[in-house]
Amino acid sequence: MSLGLFIGRLNPPHIWHIKTIEKALIENDKVIVLLGTPIFNNKDNPLSFADRKNILKSKFKDRIIILEIIDTRSDILWVYNIYKLIYENWFWIKDINLYWWDFKNDSAYLVLKKHEDKLINFNINYIENSRSESYVQYNGNDYQVSATNLRNALNDKNYDLVKKFCDKDTFEIIKSNFS
Repeated sequence: MSLGLFIGRLNPPHIWHIKTIEKALIENDKVIVLLGTPIFNNKDNPLSFADRKNILKSKFKDRIIILEIIDTRSDILWVYNIYKLIYENWFWIKDINLYWWDFKNDSAYLVLKKHEDKLINFNINYIENSRSESYVQYNGNDYQVSATNLRNALNDKNYDLVKKFCDKDTFEIIKSNFS
């Protein structure tokens, strides 16, 4: 049995997050999304864990398991918390496919890769779902798909651009949180 694991803040979720989860659903028996939650909310993390979970649940229903992983100041503690979540709930699963954006710049990937020797009992496959060439066009400009660009469009109340970053259902939920 294989487990697909996607870790990120997804604050807010955008089309590339959705595509990554859809890919994981095709390639695995079970998919878990660990939503990172910072110690303090700020303008870069406007949606609560519950808000983000509801957005993903509305899209994927019961096809994925969504859990919270609290950010910590210690990389080792953060990796331990991920290991503990997986091992306590799915210890019998030996193959884990970890889905990432970018092997060079994704901080979660870099931390897990550095400490992968702590993730005993699992065979780990790192699967990149690069967004390096994922852009949306709006008013003659290309915008890379990213939560930062999505938040900026939301803060500017540029809902036409926000629609480009989200599918229809996600757009409606996100917009209601920012209105």
